[in-house]
Amino acid sequence: MMSHFSDDLNVWLRFLSKRIQSFQRDTLFELTATESRIWWAELIEEALTTEQQIRLLLDQAKASKEGCLEAAVVRPRRISVRGKQIYAYQLVYWAGNALIPSDNDVVRHKCHNRLCVNPQHLTHGTQLENVNDTRDR
Repeated sequence: MMSHFSDDLNVWLRFLSKRIQSFQRDTLFELTATESRIWWAELIEEALTTEQQIRLLLDQAKASKEGCLEAAVVRPRRISVRGKQIYAYQLVYWAGNALIPSDNDVVRHKCHNRLCVNPQHLTHGTQLENVNDTRDR
């Protein structure tokens, strides 16, 4: 466990393995399976590798005074995972919570900092909600 993190983040990390390993495809998943959803499921099912990637991303991130963990300096960090380019915050949120996004789902930043990969600052939403967040800010 990385002690330089907040207590909330350390709790999230403590249960990371359990969340990832508890993932199971169900009947609804099979009915709604798309290429993208299958990719995410396979990623989560590679539990040990996925957990290690998430922990490494968080450990390498730099803490800001606002509590963000920034994984890049200028742009949101993109990473290559299983042959696909995704944002680091997507890996942390979707795989770290063992969730499979649909085509309309996005990861929203409660902190409004797209460089942030702190799972405590990330939430699930739609593109419209994301646009509204930007407008309202």
